[in-house]
Amino acid sequence: MNAIHDPFIHKLPPELGSHIFHLCLPTTDPTRPPYYPQKDVLRVLRLGAVCRKWRQLAWATPNLWEILSISIYLKIKRTLAGSLPVLINEWLGRSRGLPLTICFLYDEGDFDDPGEFDEALEGIIDVLTSHSSRWRNLCLYVDPRTLERLSGSMQLNQLLGLELLVYVEGPMSRSAQNIIMKSKPFPTYLRLSNISPTLIDIGWNNLTEATLSCLTTNDCAEVFRRAHALEHFHVEEFPDPDESMVHVDVLIIHPRIRSLHLPVDAKDFLNMLNVPSLEEWTQDADDDTLLVPAMISLLQRSSCRLKILNLRDISSQQNNLVSIFRATPFLERLGMHFLSPEHPSNEVDDILVRIFHSPSDQSSPHESFLPHLQFLECSTLHSRAGPFSWDHIPDLYRLGHRYSLTLKSAIDTSKTSDETAMELLKLVDEGAKFLISDSTEGGNFLENFKKKRIGREGSSVLPFADLSTEILF
Repeated sequence: MNAIHDPFIHKLPPELGSHIFHLCLPTTDPTRPPYYPQKDVLRVLRLGAVCRKWRQLAWATPNLWEILSISIYLKIKRTLAGSLPVLINEWLGRSRGLPLTICFLYDEGDFDDPGEFDEALEGIIDVLTSHSSRWRNLCLYVDPRTLERLSGSMQLNQLLGLELLVYVEGPMSRSAQNIIMKSKPFPTYLRLSNISPTLIDIGWNNLTEATLSCLTTNDCAEVFRRAHALEHFHVEEFPDPDESMVHVDVLIIHPRIRSLHLPVDAKDFLNMLNVPSLEEWTQDADDDTLLVPAMISLLQRSSCRLKILNLRDISSQQNNLVSIFRATPFLERLGMHFLSPEHPSNEVDDILVRIFHSPSDQSSPHESFLPHLQFLECSTLHSRAGPFSWDHIPDLYRLGHRYSLTLKSAIDTSKTSDETAMELLKLVDEGAKFLISDSTEGGNFLENFKKKRIGREGSSVLPFADLSTEILF
């Protein structure tokens, strides 16, 4: 049947067919360990299930088998778990000598009787570690006992990405054993959750990116101290305050950090940093809590030229945003992501007025700031519209000196007049740049409005330039 319905694929050279098969797989970043659910990786098996010729071609294509994701979960059948070591060995054997990305998920705490999987688990670990010298990326989402079983046998000669997420009820650092490998890896990317960096035996000299979760302030500072080449640093969350409240008098100066992403409770961590090369900063907030004094103190202490700033989950009535922007005069991209406001915020409108104010306008009561800003995004978490009124945007743009500024936000069609939409279209024709999502109908608001007007009155009513596809969401 396949030969009848597919006279094309079988006539292709094997090299071209193999390349097409490889394009069916998820894309990967060779410097970071991706996590792919099994349903994505099983695309390989679906290719081989089409017919005998496709199966032979798939088996003969090593780069189809260089990524393996294994999950042992609660509903898995014991018979399948018992056959996994053989299946894994066949899979990795087909990859030949290529570098491997391995993702392994298992938490024995999910099972009433985890001992019934012990034999299968030992077989899986034996097969995986027999290929460990070829691992390039390793993702482990496991419990402490399974991690200790794996660690003693791993020979990580060419590891670039290491991700260790440990399922524990409390901080692992209290009772865990040191994670010792047969050979010390030197990863460039590291992600840790619930495991202290002091417990893992790795080289820190090549590390350029780190993502940490549920680690104390001291542990996060330890990564800063050890990884001298670190450039990108992301803390997803700290543990409970009583676990992370640490007061340190000595500053940690890190001259190479270029980007930070920190959670809401990062005050203690901010107070111990000096990052003179910082260019990009994402700071999470919580309702009315934004670490403004600590943020400004870090910026002044570091004397850095911040170019990108993203503020997440901030209150629409935050009355101290202007003070942050005064401390970041070199910003080129700004993102303000608000919690849902009940009405457009006067604070945000005031910020927009300050941004668009022309320095030559002596009658304006506002000083000009953020003169280098090229991109501004304003969004709300639980609202159909952005946190400001679009009715005033045309007047602000026509002040005359910020047409190069791209404004990205959402708009509620039901609360926006046709006159405002027409003025925005005229601004696009004059060279302004907008990224406006239609929260009512989806897609691009100005494109939707333009199509409706053309449909009602004919194309002659809108003699404006076409909106570029680059501005579509």
